[in-house]
Amino acid sequence: MKARVLDGLPGAPARLARHAAVLVLALLLGAGLGGCGGGSSSSLAANQMRLTVEENPEVDAINPGGAMRDQPYVSILVCDASEHCVTVPYVEVDSGSTGLRLRYKALAGLDLQPVATASGAQLDDCAPFVGGYVWGSVEQAYVQLGDEPRMQLPIQVYGSGGPAVPVAKDCTLFGNDTGKLLTLGGNGILGIQGLVQAPTYYFACAGTSCTYKPSIPSADEVINPVASLDDSDDNGVILTLPSVPASGAVMAQGTLTFGLDTRDDNRTTGFVPIATDAYYNMTVTAQGVSFPDSTIDSGTNGYSGAFNLPYDPATTGFDPASPQALTLTLSNAAGTLPDVSVPSTIDIANSDLLLAGSNYALDDVGSYDSSSTAVLVGLPYFFGRSIAYVMSGKTSGLGTGPMIGVLRP
Repeated sequence: MKARVLDGLPGAPARLARHAAVLVLALLLGAGLGGCGGGSSSSLAANQMRLTVEENPEVDAINPGGAMRDQPYVSILVCDASEHCVTVPYVEVDSGSTGLRLRYKALAGLDLQPVATASGAQLDDCAPFVGGYVWGSVEQAYVQLGDEPRMQLPIQVYGSGGPAVPVAKDCTLFGNDTGKLLTLGGNGILGIQGLVQAPTYYFACAGTSCTYKPSIPSADEVINPVASLDDSDDNGVILTLPSVPASGAVMAQGTLTFGLDTRDDNRTTGFVPIATDAYYNMTVTAQGVSFPDSTIDSGTNGYSGAFNLPYDPATTGFDPASPQALTLTLSNAAGTLPDVSVPSTIDIANSDLLLAGSNYALDDVGSYDSSSTAVLVGLPYFFGRSIAYVMSGKTSGLGTGPMIGVLRP
């Protein structure tokens, strides 16, 4: 997971294990209006979910002004084996991680069953992010995405009050515990990156003793829920968000669509396919410099890279005196086909000025990062576009995954 949160952007790192999440711009502070946190709608098809970028009022109630900016949310129905169900709002949609990870307190009233190892120990999961980790138990749940058929799958349940034992010492080596409402900025993460299994770490725990498990049965792994959808919708997803003004918007409302080229609402006609490496990295060129380990990630709430732009050393947030146009050229990962080039002009404005307002959907924010190999093309890039992710090993009109498709405005 490479995802970042701009240092000025309170909230959560949301790119899992392999590259992990990083705090990018601790800048996105401010007040705003509450909302519904996404969810299903009668105006949507069965394979779609409402996607919103808005203030999370629960976060602001605890930490006034602390709700995260540029965080895309959906609401997810979760049930136990006795058919007791709750709708969990404000679950972040993260195209840079894999698996469903939910806050224990958001599942109040459910009797989910923890997964046990062959020895009878409880299975716990350590999901590392850059700068931290999410620790929780692996539990069986019945999950419904939009109006898709309900499916049974293992999820990670984290946070105080849950059944997970104290954090395994090996997990704490990843940094701070980020499995908290104020850190993640919502009630969980829906990781829809095109991998089926997450690169994460499992432990068999009995009492307060935990033993690392280098391998577990695949049926017990916290997997990408998209892979468990029926055959017509399990080959990928499309995230679509409307354009927002240069000053941003209080809320932006779009869609998360399951399946690629299987229904009238998920056609990829007009999308430019970009072949990636196994972990959905591509090449991004900016200001004449090539960054071969870059990606397009909804879990990163700004543009992050070593751009030649002025920035605030204290926050790393870009702060040009006037908005600056920047061309990002997206191309396939080294050694992959097709060989394509997608030029995209973005604007980078003064983050301090944008964050002083009450808008939660911002498309001109970014922060400096010294990496010589990676640019994180975060959520601002999604405004006014549709971005498709082809599941690894699955086929679509774009080709066979891993692959990302971009529908140019």
